[in-house]
Order: sequence, then structure tokens, then C-alpha cells
Amino acid sequence: MSTIARNGEIERLLFDNGAALVGFAELGDLEPAGLPRAVSIAVAIDANILQGIKKGPTAEYFGEYNRLNRLLDKLALICQEYLKGLGYNARAQTTTIAHQSDDLATALPHKTVATRAGLGWIGKCALLVTKQLGSGIRLSSVLTDAPFLCGEPVTESNCGNCTECVKHCPAGAVKGPNWSLVCERSEIFDAFACRETARRLCKENFGEEITICGKCIVVCPYTKKHLKRI
Repeated sequence: MSTIARNGEIERLLFDNGAALVGFAELGDLEPAGLPRAVSIAVAIDANILQGIKKGPTAEYFGEYNRLNRLLDKLALICQEYLKGLGYNARAQTTTIAHQSDDLATALPHKTVATRAGLGWIGKCALLVTKQLGSGIRLSSVLTDAPFLCGEPVTESNCGNCTECVKHCPAGAVKGPNWSLVCERSEIFDAFACRETARRLCKENFGEEITICGKCIVVCPYTKKHLKRI
């Protein structure tokens, strides 16, 4: 099977099962455990639920967050088993495998894989931003040694002078500089301030002390463009 045909088969398989975006990445210097490539998978957050979090996180958003995590795990495992069936090594980065460290980061973030696959860039709020869906997505990835026709990596921010997420972040966690390949997350975003405020807002709004907010998602101009098209 050619690389183009393999890409197409995986795209069809994942789209048919609920994926919104699929990309293929050459990991290069990020190569973990001898697996040099990855499939990046994005699912879209329900537009009505996104509209509902303009004033803060909701119980409905919490439910959607969990639903999408389950869907992403399903998609990643489907992709893993398909690749293994072709004789390749593959490891789904499911929610049971990809864990945060003490600095609230993972060893190989899904959003980093997505930039390598050409799906988007890291916004000032430290979320992936895509031209198609803005930040209204959740992500997963599958590491593999299968050969693909890989995307052109995104290496620069397209946020420019936009400061919407800076102005509207209830935690003041978004510092303002644009993302670059050489910057540390802490230079653009305070993950601990985000977590503290998100937990407080969730507790106040629907009684659950969890880390979801979504304000930076809904104020992003790219997300707004997506919502207007629906």
C-alpha cells in the first residue's frame, strides 16, 4: 500500500467514526521510544455547548469534555489496531497513558504532535488553534513507525496582534507573547493560575471542582468564525 493510500484509509476510518481533523506528523527530534511518526486526531466540541460557556464553564461543557475524551480514546485505539493489523508498531496516547507531570505538562503533548502534522499552531492561551475550528476541539494522537505522507509542520503563530484570550482570561493566565518553537510554555501561559481559577469557577457554577473553563476557546476569532458557519 502506498503512503498516500495509507493516509486516505486512516482518514476515512477516523472520519467515519467521528473525527473532525486528522493529520500525519514526522516527529523528528521529538521521537519517543523509537516511534518516529504520529497520527494527530481532533474532534469538535459541540457548537451549542461552546455558545453556552461564554460566561464560564457549565455542567454541559463538563459532560461534553468527558464525552469527547471517550471518543478520542476510541478513535486512537481504532487507529492503533488498524496500524498493528498492517504489521506496524503503534501506541495510542489515550487518557490512561498520557499523564501530566508536576508542572501540568505531558511528555509529548497532543497539540505538539498536531503542529508537527500541520493542523494548526499554539495560541497565546497555549491551546492549539486551527483555521477550520479555532480552538473548539479536543486532541489525541497515535505514535507509530508506519510510513506516511506527513504534513508540513507549523512553526509560527498566526495570532499576530490579537489579544482576545489575554483580555478575557478570568485567571490572567495568558501573558500575551506569541508562541514560538523555542519558547517555554511558562513564557506565554501560567498553567497553575488557569487551574486554580478554573476549579473555583466550576465549583461556583455547578458544584464540581475540576479544571475546565473554555473562555479562551470561545473568544478566539478563529473559533467565532467556525461558529458563524454553523
